[in-house]
Amino acid sequence: MIEECHVLEGGACWQILGLVDRRSWRLARFPARFLALKHSLHGWILVDTGYGAHFHEATRRFPQRLYRLATPVSGARSTGAVLKEAGIDAAKIRHVVLSHFHADHIGGLREFPDATIHFHAGALSPLLALPPLRQVRSAFLAGLVPDGLSTQSHKIPAEAFLSERDFPFKTHDLFGDGSLQLVDLPGHAPGHLGLRFECAGRRLLYAVDAFWRECQIQREITPLGLALHFQWHRAAYHATIEGLRTLSKQGGWEIAACHGENCLGPLSR
Repeated sequence: MIEECHVLEGGACWQILGLVDRRSWRLARFPARFLALKHSLHGWILVDTGYGAHFHEATRRFPQRLYRLATPVSGARSTGAVLKEAGIDAAKIRHVVLSHFHADHIGGLREFPDATIHFHAGALSPLLALPPLRQVRSAFLAGLVPDGLSTQSHKIPAEAFLSERDFPFKTHDLFGDGSLQLVDLPGHAPGHLGLRFECAGRRLLYAVDAFWRECQIQREITPLGLALHFQWHRAAYHATIEGLRTLSKQGGWEIAACHGENCLGPLSR
């Protein structure tokens, strides 16, 4: 039922690679990717929105400016413009799935006022409750949240995620047709979600920010403590990584991350 999958780029940040792979201390580019999925019934669905056109305005003043000082951002622009270049009409987007509320995933939300925005019920409120400096430390910019989000929201309660016998994470069938399963991948951010779906004969698990680079899964490399310090819940993050490693060894699913070297690629049936 997922007929096409386009992996698009909504800007990028620069960070020291050694924080993740423990080998190279050069600055590396970490793309802020988002997905556009074409559903046979629901049309085009976005998974996150990249940095968007409002990121620089949202980080113009302190303490929010500390965000782009700590992780310099390039290429932040309109999500709709990125979609247009891919041949997708932004006006036809009726569903946006948010993996979590970090700034590089929600920056384009204001461009889709008519879309239903799906996210974990526990994803936003813990971030809104933080003082501004703690929000920035948690990679959250409140200025990127649309004013009308409450009327657009489809908040998915924790109890809607169910266990499966042969899969290490709880899942929720978003449309009730088996086409798009939201996957509970806790630790990186409140209510952090991945997606599981099939397209073009491939079984795909998009783990979003549950890991940053493939070496964490394939070579079982643990990032340096400074990088782990910014995870929302470190113990849950490690447990999620272990589950993904187990799943990778078992085979059967292609596992990709938002900021990884390889991320799914264009797919069509």
